[in-house]
This record gives sequence, structure tokens and C-alpha cells, in this order.
Amino acid sequence: MSETDNNETAALAPEAAPRDINASCRGPVLFLFASAAVWLVQAAAAGLFGAFKVHMPGFLAGDSTALLNSYFTYGHLQACATTAFLFGFGGNAGLGLTLWMLSRLRGMPLARPGFVIAGTVLWNIGVTSAMVGITLGDQSGVAGLELPAYATRVLLIGQAFIAFSAVLTYFSRRHKQLYPSTWWLIASLVAFPWIIGTAHWLLVETPVSAAAQIPAGHWAATSLQQIWLGSLGLAAILYFIPKLTERELYSRQWAGLGFWLLLLFGGWVNLPAGAPLPVWIHSLSQYANGLFIFVVIAIGWNLRQSAKGVPLIGSRVLPLKFMGFALGAWLIAGLFTFANVFGELNALLQYTYAPTALRQFFAWGFFAMAMLGAMHYVAPRLFGSTVDWACEGTNKWVFRLIAAGALIILVPGVILGALHGSALQAGGLEAGALAKKAVMPMRIAFLGELLFLVGSLVFLGSMLCLLARNCCGDSSPMSLWRTFRAAAKEGGAE
Repeated sequence: MSETDNNETAALAPEAAPRDINASCRGPVLFLFASAAVWLVQAAAAGLFGAFKVHMPGFLAGDSTALLNSYFTYGHLQACATTAFLFGFGGNAGLGLTLWMLSRLRGMPLARPGFVIAGTVLWNIGVTSAMVGITLGDQSGVAGLELPAYATRVLLIGQAFIAFSAVLTYFSRRHKQLYPSTWWLIASLVAFPWIIGTAHWLLVETPVSAAAQIPAGHWAATSLQQIWLGSLGLAAILYFIPKLTERELYSRQWAGLGFWLLLLFGGWVNLPAGAPLPVWIHSLSQYANGLFIFVVIAIGWNLRQSAKGVPLIGSRVLPLKFMGFALGAWLIAGLFTFANVFGELNALLQYTYAPTALRQFFAWGFFAMAMLGAMHYVAPRLFGSTVDWACEGTNKWVFRLIAAGALIILVPGVILGALHGSALQAGGLEAGALAKKAVMPMRIAFLGELLFLVGSLVFLGSMLCLLARNCCGDSSPMSLWRTFRAAAKEGGAE
């Protein structure tokens, strides 16, 4: 062995034991996961209430409830649902998973957990202030990014605290080669302040001209979904599918190709054909849509070869089922993104419910399933290798309910949306008939939103049960209850 090799080996810090890594992550990561579970319920509840307003637009419209109705309009409720899901659930779950995965992949305990706790408190204050502000009518006006200015500032500060811990953990031990999931995790940490900060500056602090706000708003909202949420979800899928199938990742080169192409083109896909923008911007979006097929091939082929011969959705391992469904949902959403390269299809669907259905399917079918599967695997291991979920069977229903809800929203949304778009293009129908065609997929989506709410409530209950059983050792509420019952039985026997 050469002198250089000896120096590199000496410089590499010894890898920490998994139980020490889990112990260092326990408090901060469980705080983030528990917050994510609460926000998931709020996102589902706001979405369900908004869908109910489509069925009953006159609800809360009386004189005695007029003020309340002005707060809980369909627009406010949908903006609250998006904010609670993106930043409440997505931010907490994604950041918690990022910290745990970086610690495990780097083989080192979590650095500066106190910063994570402080950052999580600030993050949740920011999301709460955004929800209150949106309900009171204080919105940015950008669809998909309705954050008030003050909430954006708090979120950026909170994320900076958590990212500081993540960066210290990353640099605490050096490897010659990084696992691909690490690329996506670091990209998500960089992408969030880049996207939110740029959007805040261009659309709120120093607003650009009205014509420039349309592409800036589309870029920000699409980048949050495709790049930020996409990086977090794909990091989980690329880590857990090989891990749970006990296979090596098929190709780092395929993973690298998908990674860079997503970062380059993810923010410019899915621009509506009728947007009032110059032709060159539409052409740019079409090129991005067309090249997105290479992202789908790179990720899909890589994972297909990695798990070849092993059932994913049909697996008995529940986290693997979650990851399999999430991968399938991401591939389907990616194929629809590629299909927007055809201008006729884009024009057919742009004024229908179909784009909303696809966004919901991406959010719940891909991202939520990936995060729930990861939390199902990680959360009990933070207490110890022998700990399992207190209500294991209930989490199977979480998978079934959310998977069913995502499909119920997607399939009728796209099919009925296409029929609505055809009717719009053909003309000749009365306004009432067109309105019925427009509202029908939204009414069916109410059932999907209901399943989301039930599934998220079941997951929250399961998370609270896990925490109650294991949070304080022998002093946990469940342990004290079992001790009390045992003492009562002994006293009764005497």
C-alpha cells in the first residue's frame, strides 16, 4: 500500500454503529415525522372541504355565516391544502428523511441536533402563519405558491437551521464515492432556498413586469414539484428499493443521467399551451417535455433492472409496497409530462380538471407514498432494532386508502377531462352542459379526497401510538398504563 493510500485511510473517520446513528437522530427526526403526520391530515381535510364546496357551493352562504364563508372559499381552501401538503407534510417529512439518510449514508451521527429542533419549530411556525394568512386572504397570487411574504422568510430561516445540521453531517466523514441518493438529498437542500428565494424576490419583494410574472410563477411552482419534491421522493426510492430487495443499484451512470436531466428541465415542463407568452417560451417548454422521456427511462430502467424478478407493489414488505406504488406513480406522471410535447394534447387538456388530477396524483401517489413508506421503515428503528409499529395492520390500510384515492382522482380526471376538452373545442354545447362536464371529475375527486383524509388519520393515529409506546422507555404512557393494569389485576387477585 502506498503512502498516499495510508494517509487517505487515516483521514477517513471510523463509521458509527447504526444504533448510535439512530439514537442521534431520534428526537429531531421523530419531531419532524410527527409534524408531517399532523400536517398531512390538515392538507387532506382542507382538500376534502374544498371538494365539498364544489358539491355544495352554497354551504356557509347564509347571512349568519357570511363572514365565515368569506374565509373558507374554494380558492382559500385549495391554497391551504396545497400549502399544508407542500410545506407542512412535504417539508417536515422530506427534511426528516434527509437527516436520517445522510447520517446513515455517511456513517456518522447527526451533527448539531439542537439546530434541527429550532429549525423545525421555525418551519412549523412559518407554515402555520401561511395557513392563517391564506385563510384571511393574504396570498401571493401565484398558483401553487400562495405563501405570504412573512411566511416565506420564516420558512427560509427554519430550513437554513436544519440544512446547517445536514451539511455538517455530510462533511463529518468523507467517502471516495457517494451513493446516488446523496445527490438527490443535497439537491433538495439547495433547491428549496433557490426556488423559494428567487420566487419571493421576483414576485413579492421586487415584482417584475406582469408579462414576466407568468413564466416566473410557472417556473417556481413547477420546480417545487418536479425538482424539490421529485428529488426527495426519488432519493427515497433509489435508497429503499435496492435496500429492501437486497440488490445493488444497477447503474450509477443511469442514475446520474436522470439526476442532471431533471435538474436542467424539471422547472420548464407542463407549460399550458394557451399561456399568454412568447412563442420561444412555449418552444422551450415543449423541448423540456420531450427530453423528459430520458429522465423517465433513466430512472425507470435503472430501478427495473435493480429489482428485476422481485415484486414491488405485490411484496409482503410494506415499505417496499409503498416504494413500488410511488415509483409507478412517478413514471405515469413522467409519461404524461412527455405527452405534453404534443401541442394538440396539451391544448385539449389545459382548461380541464386533468392537469389538477395529474398534480394530485404526483403529490399523493408519488411523493406521499414514498415518504410514508420511508417513515414506516425509519420511525420504529429510531427506538431500536427490535421495535415495530404498535398497530402494524393499520398501516396496510394507509397504503390501500391513499393508493385508491390517487387512482380515483387520476383516471376519471384524465378521461372526463379529455371529454370536457373535446366538447370545448367542438363548440355548440350550452353553457350548462359544459359546466356539468367540467364539474363531474371534480365531484368524483371528492371520494379520492375522502380516502386521503381517512388514510392520513389512520397514519397519524399509528404514529401517535408508536410514540406513546416508546417515547420515554418505562415511563412512556403505554408502559405506565400496562403497569397500572398489572397492579390492578394483582390487587384484585389478592
